[in-house]
Amino acid sequence: MEKKEFKKIIKEIGFSSQGKFAEEIGVKATTFTTYKVIPTHIRRITKLALLAKQNGVSLEEIRNSLKVD
Repeated sequence: MEKKEFKKIIKEIGFSSQGKFAEEIGVKATTFTTYKVIPTHIRRITKLALLAKQNGVSLEEIRNSLKVD
């Protein structure tokens, strides 16, 4: 996933910045500044969050269902 697509998706999900999204998924906000291409594990979380948003399910509910801290 290119960084431009990533930024677009996190805005669509409802996060005002990469930092806010990073906080939500438990990574350092500065992590995203070093990526040119978003790694697979972050891409999966991002797409899962988008799918949840599109279906009216909160990311928190998804995290609880998957037992993710």
